[in-house]
Amino acid sequence: MSLPLKTVTHRQVELADLECLIRRHYGLTYNVIGALGVSNGSYKRVEALAEWEEGVPLDPDEAEEIAAWRAGGPEPHLASVLNDLACSGVIDSGEYLVHVWW
Repeated sequence: MSLPLKTVTHRQVELADLECLIRRHYGLTYNVIGALGVSNGSYKRVEALAEWEEGVPLDPDEAEEIAAWRAGGPEPHLASVLNDLACSGVIDSGEYLVHVWW
């Protein structure tokens, strides 16, 4: 009996490094642990897309989330933040595996 497997490529990032990048880029603190709802020692996959659809850099709803957060509103979803970073050329598009530990 064999187990069907799929090989995937992702970029692994440490929680502290991701929070530091977000803080430096936006000038705001972002709680990745709260956004992901994960526990210590876990991994969470998040995809970052540089284009929401062909020719359109960021989903308008995500752009609105980011703008509201920058104006003092609630934190957006982490996927929205990563998509915005990818659209801004700060990070590459692709799958990110966030390593959560404290």
